[in-house]
Amino acid sequence: MSRTGLAGLLALGLWASAVPASAFAQSPPEQVADEFQRGFQSMAWAGLAQRVHPDALAYIRLAVRIVLDTDSTGWALEHLLGGIPDRAAYERLDDEEVFRRIMAGVQAQSPGLLSSLVSRRSHVLGTVMEGGDTAHVVYRIVSLVQGAEPEVKVMTLLRTNAGWKVHDADEIRVLHTAVRGFPIPRGSPQGSRSRRVSGPRVRAPAPRRRARMPTGESAPAPTRPRPGATPPRC
Repeated sequence: MSRTGLAGLLALGLWASAVPASAFAQSPPEQVADEFQRGFQSMAWAGLAQRVHPDALAYIRLAVRIVLDTDSTGWALEHLLGGIPDRAAYERLDDEEVFRRIMAGVQAQSPGLLSSLVSRRSHVLGTVMEGGDTAHVVYRIVSLVQGAEPEVKVMTLLRTNAGWKVHDADEIRVLHTAVRGFPIPRGSPQGSRSRRVSGPRVRAPAPRRRARMPTGESAPAPTRPRPGATPPRC
């Protein structure tokens, strides 16, 4: 082999070692879109989170923050986020972990909120490329609810260093709305109920009733001295 050919192979090897291995095995946007849909249908939240773009993960985290800001009992940290002890511990979680936890929490506490995203079938119809880093994937959704009509939707994926990620989709917006409006129980948190003071009960005195005359009777009229009568002596 000539020196020129050897130098060329050496340069190619150096280039290949500098490129991340994921760049050679990046799934096409159609496959990522299909995996995104199947993540909902199989409720595989960890795998689903890996197909979501960081901007969309931050969008879901914004909805979680709204819930935490309105919950003064700590119920959401305990039941929606997998028993996180306090807000400081929550802030240390990355967006992907928050996504996984909130999906598992909503599934456990109110599975009906996810029924529209889970109970359905999807089929990718095609892709429209916008430059080299943006893909618009067209897909059909068929709900498993009897009588439901098929819907055709579009999701947008962006290319990242880790491959194609879902940046904008109807499912992301529906999930944001569902999480943001999650009904938090208004009862007192467990363990913080007010204690009753022990001791004898004191009843308030009953209000006095004004005496009433029997029905049909009237109060006697005051007597007046007769004319000429001598007033009694004291």
